[in-house]
Amino acid sequence: MPGTRVLNLLKRQQGKCERCGLTFRDGDKWEVDHTLPTSLGGKDWYTNLQLLHDYCHDAKSAEDGSRGGRTLVDIETEEPDEVKVSRPVLKTGRTGDSPT
Repeated sequence: MPGTRVLNLLKRQQGKCERCGLTFRDGDKWEVDHTLPTSLGGKDWYTNLQLLHDYCHDAKSAEDGSRGGRTLVDIETEEPDEVKVSRPVLKTGRTGDSPT
């Protein structure tokens, strides 16, 4: 038997998945989802929750970046720097460091 939170979401959503709009059927797997992911500042409030099919939840999480807890915007990339120059590795003058 589903918990109170799931039952309340089912009632509010009239038995339909918020993402695809299809009616939940016996045997469907569903997940409670944060409309605005907590990793992006969403709150753990009832008004920020929705019930989705498990596959709809997976697709939404992949789109909004919440699956890994970071969006693509959060991943920093290094810009090329004209000042950086490749330099050869210098050989040391110490005898213990040279290959034999």
